[in-house]
Amino acid sequence: MHPHRLQQLVASVPDNITSEQRARLLAHVQTSDGCRARAARVRHELSQALDGGDCGVDRALDLACELDTLDRVQERVDGWLGVLVDELTHAPRVVHYDDGVPA
Repeated sequence: MHPHRLQQLVASVPDNITSEQRARLLAHVQTSDGCRARAARVRHELSQALDGGDCGVDRALDLACELDTLDRVQERVDGWLGVLVDELTHAPRVVHYDDGVPA
């Protein structure tokens, strides 16, 4: 999830949630952001490998597989975060797709 969108989602959660709920929210946020950052690093490393870097074919394939996994995991983690935010806010949220049009 884009950092700005992540920030918006977290900002929609009321301040009066319990410390346990806040800890859950923080864990979800850190996992989502960590996955995004890791995918960006792997994407960059893969790009370098495919530009003729010295890492070899096997390493490039390993990076491609890791990136594919991270992209799929990111969707799942972001979904869990969305469910948690819905649970904490008790209000339905509008889903925005990349084209900026609400679902």
